[in-house]
Amino acid sequence: MDNINDVYLAFDIASRLVELLPGGLANKQDYQRLIAMLYGILDFNAVVFWREEKIEAQAGDIQITLDNHTKFSSAKVGISKGLDHLGTIAFYKLPQYSVSDVEKTMVGGIGHLISTQLTFNSKDYYASLRSKAELKALQAQINPHFLFNALNTISSMCRIEPLKARELLLKLSNYFRATIETSPDLVDINKEISTVKCYLDIEKARFGDNFDVQINVPLDTHLKVPPLILQPLVENAIKHGLVGKQGGLIIIDVVRHTRSYEIRIADNGCGMEPDIIDKLLNEKQEEKRIGIYNVNQRLKEIYGEENGLVIHSQPGEGTEAIITIPVRERTHRDAIKGYYSR
Repeated sequence: MDNINDVYLAFDIASRLVELLPGGLANKQDYQRLIAMLYGILDFNAVVFWREEKIEAQAGDIQITLDNHTKFSSAKVGISKGLDHLGTIAFYKLPQYSVSDVEKTMVGGIGHLISTQLTFNSKDYYASLRSKAELKALQAQINPHFLFNALNTISSMCRIEPLKARELLLKLSNYFRATIETSPDLVDINKEISTVKCYLDIEKARFGDNFDVQINVPLDTHLKVPPLILQPLVENAIKHGLVGKQGGLIIIDVVRHTRSYEIRIADNGCGMEPDIIDKLLNEKQEEKRIGIYNVNQRLKEIYGEENGLVIHSQPGEGTEAIITIPVRERTHRDAIKGYYSR
C-alpha cells in the first residue's frame, strides 16, 4: 500500500468505527460486527477478538483456535474502556506472509481509536466530566465573595487583635488551599471536617458569638466523601437559617449504619417551607446560590438518584440536611469516574 492509500484507509476505518461503536461493546453481536468490519476492510486472513484466552468473535478465511493461533503471522493490540481492559484484537496472516511495519502501525492505531471511542462514548466518562464541571462551579462560587468578606474581617482585627487576625489568616489560607487543590476524587471525612472548621472559625469571627457548633465524628470512622460537600450546607445554615438569631446552634453528626453512613447537618434556625426546599434541591439558582443544588446533583451523580440530598425543615423549627454515603468497595468503574465510596 502506498501512503495515500494508507490515509484513505485510516479515514475509512475511523468513520466506520464512529458509526459502529456509539453504544459500545455490549454483547457478542457487537463484538462480531466489529471484527467482521475489520476483516472486510483490511488485508488479513483472519481477525479475532480474544478475552482471557477465549475467542469472543472472529471473521476470516481461516479458522483460528486456541491450539493453532501461534502458527500464523500476527499483530495484536489491546482494547480498553477507561481503566478496564476488555481484551485483545489479533490480526492473522498465513505463515508464509509476514506482517509489515505499516500494518503493525495501522493495527496499533486501530486499537487506540477503538479504546478512545469506547471510553468517550461511555456514561462513566461523561459522568466524570459532569462531576468535574460541577465541582469547578462550586469552587468558583465559594472563592470570590467569601474571600472578600473574610479579608474585610481580618483587616478590621489587625490593630486590635493582631494574634487573632494572624490565626484567622492561617485558617483562611488552609481553607482556600483545600478548595483550590481539591480533585473530583473523594477525600477523607476528617479532611472535609477540617476544611469546614476553618470556614466556621472565620464566619464566627464575622458574626461574633451568635452561634455555636457541635461536631460529632466517631474516632474509628473510615469514610471518604465528595470534596466541598459539607461547606455549602453549613453556609446555608449560617446565612439563611440562623441569620438574626441569638443562641444559634449547628450540629454536624456522622452516623454509621450497616451499609451506609449518614452525615447530618442540623440547625435550630428559622426553617423553611416545603416549596423552598424543593426549589433549592431541584432548580438551579442564580449563580451566587448554586450550592445546595450543586451538592444534590453531585451526590446523585456519584451514588445514584436514590441517594440525593434530603432536607427536613418546618418554619420556626430549624433545618436538617442528610447526606447518605453507601458503603461499597472501590472498582475499576469507580476509578474511571474519579471517585469511590470507601
